[in-house]
Amino acid sequence: MSYPKFRYAVPKTVRDAVEILHAATEKGEKAIVLAGGTDLMVQLREKSLVPDLVVDISRVTSLTKIERMGNEIRIGPLVTHSMLASSDLIREYVGVLSEAARTVGSPQIRNLGTLGGNIVNASPAADTIPALVILDAQLILTGPKGDRTLPITDFFEGPYETVIEADELLTGVIVPLPPPSGRAIFLKLARRKALAIARMNLACMLYYNRQKEVFEWVRLCVGSSTPRPVRMTEAEKILEGQPFTDVVLQKAGQAAAEQMVALSGLRSSTAYKKPVVGDLVIRAVKLAVEKG
Repeated sequence: MSYPKFRYAVPKTVRDAVEILHAATEKGEKAIVLAGGTDLMVQLREKSLVPDLVVDISRVTSLTKIERMGNEIRIGPLVTHSMLASSDLIREYVGVLSEAARTVGSPQIRNLGTLGGNIVNASPAADTIPALVILDAQLILTGPKGDRTLPITDFFEGPYETVIEADELLTGVIVPLPPPSGRAIFLKLARRKALAIARMNLACMLYYNRQKEVFEWVRLCVGSSTPRPVRMTEAEKILEGQPFTDVVLQKAGQAAAEQMVALSGLRSSTAYKKPVVGDLVIRAVKLAVEKG
């Protein structure tokens, strides 16, 4: 099977990459960015994507860092899933992101696939995105006019659709340090135990005050179920300020399921997904409470 013909550029700095993208855009050419290539190479081989130019940013070493800066962690878009899964910094402060990264594909895919690629590809089934949503992550996009920063939930417009401009590059992911009292869980439901794309996944972070016996705060995000990633705010509202009881959990699960349907509409998979979303929320909340 042959690949489409295209030009190939390998910049070594962010500035060079942006200039190359901008020049292509000015000419009306279709330029795409190559990071790990685990999704892109398949699209090129199948010719579902036919670019004029491929910009390979794998040698932009400034985009491979994981570092703490004050009260936040900054992650370069070229950080691989394996790096996320093994990073002591990620595991200590934002372990739910490490948990999510460990579920991605196979070891080979985790070694090549990048966080930036997972985000920009905008697959509804992306495993890292629900974790980033409950962590209130922000994205740095760099273009010819400089940087702009936006919440990750504002980045997605729909399945495989984002607000990134043709001459912009994702250059950083900012993750605020969550409250130390929080406990987080990532769950993934797939057709098999490994090498699977998520049928549904869920990230949950909460603080259950054992002295007051109530949920102080809760963050929930269900993946692979809504057109774009969002917090399950209705379920969060039901839980916050309430005790840890089966009745409260059932109400929260039902609220999450109804919000999913409201966002996605009735589809052939709704009869399956609606009860499962509710069950995932209940299970995740229980596991998070048991953690702390």
